Amino acid sequence: MPYEDIPGSGRLHVTSRAVLRRATESAELVKRQEEEEETWSDVFQARVSAFWDALVPGIGYSPWLLERVWVANRCLQLNSQQVGSMPLRFFGSREPAWVSNPDPVWYPNGIGDAVFAAVWSIYGWGDAFLYATAEYENGFPSGWTVLHPEPMDVTVRNGKRRYRSGQTILDPDRMVQISRNPGGVRGDSALHAYGSYMNGLMASSELARVMTGEGGTPNAVLKTKRKLDERQARSLQRQWADGTAVRRGAPAVLGPDVDFEQLSFSPADLLLLEVQQFDAQVIASAFGVPPYMVNLPLEGGLTYQSPSMLGEHWWRFELLPVAVKIARALSSNWLPRGNWVEFDARATLAPSFQDAVKAWVMLEQAGIVSTDEVRAAILSLPPASQGEALAELTTPPSASASPAQSASVVALRPTS
Repeated sequence: MPYEDIPGSGRLHVTSRAVLRRATESAELVKRQEEEEETWSDVFQARVSAFWDALVPGIGYSPWLLERVWVANRCLQLNSQQVGSMPLRFFGSREPAWVSNPDPVWYPNGIGDAVFAAVWSIYGWGDAFLYATAEYENGFPSGWTVLHPEPMDVTVRNGKRRYRSGQTILDPDRMVQISRNPGGVRGDSALHAYGSYMNGLMASSELARVMTGEGGTPNAVLKTKRKLDERQARSLQRQWADGTAVRRGAPAVLGPDVDFEQLSFSPADLLLLEVQQFDAQVIASAFGVPPYMVNLPLEGGLTYQSPSMLGEHWWRFELLPVAVKIARALSSNWLPRGNWVEFDARATLAPSFQDAVKAWVMLEQAGIVSTDEVRAAILSLPPASQGEALAELTTPPSASASPAQSASVVALRPTS
């Protein structure tokens, strides 16, 4: 079995000779087509995009901000790990190997890590690129990996997408591209329209660091009635600093033209806490993450909002569409007709223990379930009859049944 280098993953994957031959032929065909002359529509589209980018200037978004802005990084982590923690269920006749572990080399812990990387790419870069690394005899993949979106280049030639990772041409028939906002050649990051807020939050955080760590704000000023140049101002400042060091608590003596003024600032105003909080809430809204999950206060006019309600809202209106998008892409591209996969959200939407007890007790009282079913569902206990039998087998004999108490004691020799 030959090994094939998959660009963007940094790992080798085993494939069959037939698959490798088809991939080589497809890559050579794509390379020949790319060497052809560009069509007029491709050039026109590029010029139109560049025109609008120049017409609407502003603070742009860069993916490197994901690692610099704390709330963006945390929201990415929350959304990715939440979708990646849900089991992927298969429905059909023959389950492929990738349902449990698509890439044992790069993602040795199973499908959860691969889904985590895909969700991170969708939110952070706008696209997740899944590439088939091995196939069955019927042509459907037995394994796939998630390519890093940064070196990916996607173009459209003659109505067909072309993929390139760095300088390596990829087979489009083995690629599945999942875009956050489909309809274009590439998707946009969830933070694409939040560049100003991300830069503002980073700038205000840096200012707070300077204020607290380096004493950037003075607590007092010396005011003069005469206009001073830079040399005179530095001389007055030096005289005040020298006098403060030697007077040992004695009152200061000021000249007739110098006044001392004590400054008073609010710590919240100095650290721009309200500005940082607002920017963090705006960035968290780009991911649909409830504010309390990133240590932000709950605000708004909702009367009955609670963490459980906000968590369900987060799942229904943000995580569910992403999970369904990934499951449908895998099902429609890499599974035969009549087979599909979907994410199991029962653990995510599981009620609290108190609510579960109330629901099962109501079902028992209505005669829908039995007591043994309630014991198994709530307490993970065996049926009551089985529990009594086990108790009889495991209970030691009582002291009343001891033969030492029922037998008489006989002296073996006289005591006198």
